[in-house]
Amino acid sequence: MKNIFLALFMVGTLGVYAKTITQTILVKGECGMCKDKIEKALDIPGISFAEWNTETKMLTVRYNDKKVTEDQIHKTISNLGYATDKLAASKEGQDKLDSCCKPKEVKKCGTEKGCCSGKKK
Repeated sequence: MKNIFLALFMVGTLGVYAKTITQTILVKGECGMCKDKIEKALDIPGISFAEWNTETKMLTVRYNDKKVTEDQIHKTISNLGYATDKLAASKEGQDKLDSCCKPKEVKKCGTEKGCCSGKKK
C-alpha cells in the first residue's frame, strides 16, 4: 500500500515541473496551403495547439516545454521552407514548396524602367 501511494505521489510531482507555454511566432508563409503545411508539421507529441493566421502571418503554438523546445519549433518550420522571426528558411525546404508558397522577391528600386531612383531631379 505504501509503495502504491509513493508511486502515485512521484507521478503527481513530475507534472509540476513541466509547463505548458503559449507563444506567438512570426512565420513568413503566403497562403492557405502554407497554413495547412505549417499546422500539420507541428502536429507532434508535446505540441497541443498550433494555428497560423494567413493575414497576420502569426503562429500561435501551445507546447509542453519538457517535450518540445522553442528552437525545435523554429527548426521544424525552417525545414519546411518558411522563415520565422528567429530562423531563416532552409534552402532545401524552399525548393520543395509549391510556386505560390515561395517567398515573393522584392525588386530593388532602380532596377526597373520608370523606377523612382531612375527619375531625373
